[in-house]
Amino acid sequence: MTDKVKIQKSTFISSKTTPISKDYIMGKSIGAGAFGTVRLCVHKATRQTRACKILKKANQDIKALQEEVEILSKLSHPNIMQIYEVYNDKTNFYIVSEFCQGGELFDAISKKGNFSEIEAAKIMKQVLSAVCYSHQNNIVHRDLKPENILLDDKGNDLTIKIIDWGCAKSFKKNEKMTNRDGTPYYIAPEVLEGNYDEKCDVWSCGVILYIMLCGYPPFDGDNDDEILKKVTIGKFDFPKEEWKNVSKEAIDLIKKMLTFEPSKRPSALDCLSHPWFLKNKDKNNGSNKKMAKNVISNMKKFKRDRKLEQATVSFIVNQLISKDERKELIKQFQEWDTNGDGVLSRDEIIEGYRKTYGAVDENEIDNIMQSIDLDGNGVIDYNEFLSCAFNRDKIMSKDNLELTFKAFDTDGSGKISADELMTMFMKGNKGNQLDKKVFEKMVKEADENGDGEISFDEFRTIMSKFFS
Repeated sequence: MTDKVKIQKSTFISSKTTPISKDYIMGKSIGAGAFGTVRLCVHKATRQTRACKILKKANQDIKALQEEVEILSKLSHPNIMQIYEVYNDKTNFYIVSEFCQGGELFDAISKKGNFSEIEAAKIMKQVLSAVCYSHQNNIVHRDLKPENILLDDKGNDLTIKIIDWGCAKSFKKNEKMTNRDGTPYYIAPEVLEGNYDEKCDVWSCGVILYIMLCGYPPFDGDNDDEILKKVTIGKFDFPKEEWKNVSKEAIDLIKKMLTFEPSKRPSALDCLSHPWFLKNKDKNNGSNKKMAKNVISNMKKFKRDRKLEQATVSFIVNQLISKDERKELIKQFQEWDTNGDGVLSRDEIIEGYRKTYGAVDENEIDNIMQSIDLDGNGVIDYNEFLSCAFNRDKIMSKDNLELTFKAFDTDGSGKISADELMTMFMKGNKGNQLDKKVFEKMVKEADENGDGEISFDEFRTIMSKFFS
């Protein structure tokens, strides 16, 4: 019965009407534009620094903003900006998200002039992986550009996050889109014609890669009309002075990504298998065997059919664990994700297991898959991987359990009811009919004193059993 209840990232992203000052200390402004402002903020409960996008309701297309939040709530990928929660009051919307200290890729390009091929490959592999993942979830970004790619840190790590999904759209396979969205330098020619599919994002990636390797765009002009006219024609070249030292593999990939006819243009997944990425593989991204063994050990312990406990772990991983605590696990996830599509297939987990232990028990892999595939789609996404990969001690701190209990106890009564659980799970199960009996059963499994609700002590007890 509980198998029908899915646990997804969107389950834990709250939309609140309480004042944001209740949960956050607002800091300095770090960005401003026609959309509104972005300010630093500190989450009072975890002391984590985050970013808060403040949007005046009077200036917003409310439906479009809700669609953007819904899209970001669904997507779970290490290179897609994570949002934590959304607030709204009489005048503003507040979207709280990760804070990326490194600033825009655009500024990094302006400062450096151009990137080495190894640097460009590391960045573009992450971009394409995020794009591939979003396309497989039937979402197209439609405004990929260096300004919408943030560097996570100020150092040389070059980990990126794709932001600003305001132009993003859910699409259906084999159906063309018609709205003209995008930015002149990066927009695909078929978008200008109003007849396009998700491969418009691959074109934008090709333009970004071109710029990263030489410092200027393939389609340029003194104004937007001149730029768009060149895009419409789609002809570009590689001037010898800037491109003489660039490898033929890099040039070949750019040519393929900027193929004028979309039906002949490779998909994001096709691009990830291009020889250029193999030639410029990041040798520092591998994890160590000790980490891999710990992850596999934790995967084996993750119990299926215990939805409340799984939801608790998923909430803690999504909302409370810091970015620094995730870094090593992200490396592990990306190492196992050999085709770069942003999820782990059964075959990829088998191969990761084989690299760690040599021999593989495929029945054990099947058991692992069934236990940790929380949304039941046959693959393990980033959120699901993190939920089962962390050690017990990281999850089971008293602070984490108390904060999770308070989040689930929405009416502040000091007890969690079946109705509260049902309301919470509805966010990740839109379109599915949920049976209240499922949530009554969850409560009963934890309710030691038989009062029909879960106290904090009862909550802490079932979590201890979950990890035993």
